[in-house]
Amino acid sequence: MKIVRRTIRGSPYVGVFGCVTEKIGLFPIDAEAKEIKDLEDLLGVEIVQAKLAESSLIGVLAEGNSKGFVTGEIATDNEINYLKEIGVKVKRIQGITAIGNLLEANDYRGLCSAMVKPKTRKEIGDFLGIELKAAKVADSDLVGSCLVATNKGFVLNTNATDREFEETKKFFGVNGSLSTANYGDVFLGNSVIANSKAAITGIHTSASELLRIDEGLSD
Repeated sequence: MKIVRRTIRGSPYVGVFGCVTEKIGLFPIDAEAKEIKDLEDLLGVEIVQAKLAESSLIGVLAEGNSKGFVTGEIATDNEINYLKEIGVKVKRIQGITAIGNLLEANDYRGLCSAMVKPKTRKEIGDFLGIELKAAKVADSDLVGSCLVATNKGFVLNTNATDREFEETKKFFGVNGSLSTANYGDVFLGNSVIANSKAAITGIHTSASELLRIDEGLSD
């Protein structure tokens, strides 16, 4: 797979600003045109530029797969309606704000924080068409920040236990790896954006981190 180092809006924390599936990527409305074209070419998706909660923090406030996107409750009516009008399937989830930090999903399965209530977990799972299981990673409820998963592989926070790694591997049914990004950031979701075609990491990601991320996300 292709894996490259980039910034978005001048920041190495690329995962904070974007959310990508196999079909669509959501990125900030104020990202530069050259950045957007580069992202489209690398990830092989249509890029939709938007705001959520009047913010550019798309990766914090949304998560999705090929079925659609879920957002936190603070996304505005205008933002949700705009996405729906241009053909993006999206559902606002009540009771959650930074949903991207709490949830990571591919087209078949997902893990989320145990802080997400069972009823809400079912609502998200039904909308995304996946089995969604509550979990912790490295003793953290920020599952979406500790894990990057695609249809072909995953990368997990290096502080995860052997048991957590093996359970994640068994649950998703794909191989994975342990890594940091951006020269030591254990919260991979802040620093990596990926689908099955390519991965984009923060500009400070080291060569050894790139190798481990590539190992985890390649089939």
